[in-house]
Amino acid sequence: METVKKEHEEEIMKRIREAGDPSNYETSWDDKGIPKSKKKSEVKRGKKSRAIGGRFERKVRSDLEKNGWIVIKNTSTVVFEEGVG
Repeated sequence: METVKKEHEEEIMKRIREAGDPSNYETSWDDKGIPKSKKKSEVKRGKKSRAIGGRFERKVRSDLEKNGWIVIKNTSTVVFEEGVG
């Protein structure tokens, strides 16, 4: 087993204390039961980014469909029909 340097030990203990703080961190478990702590500010930013991305994608899809393109939503593939464009 490796020994931990003093400065690394302090950093590890700091992260453990922060991860246990429910006001700043959110802990979730994956399907294998491994816990993962995330900053609540990062979770909020991720939700906001996904929402912005979804709005952009809907806008682009509707624009393509208005211009006569066929867009398959689940694969984001544009289908070219013969004789078009």
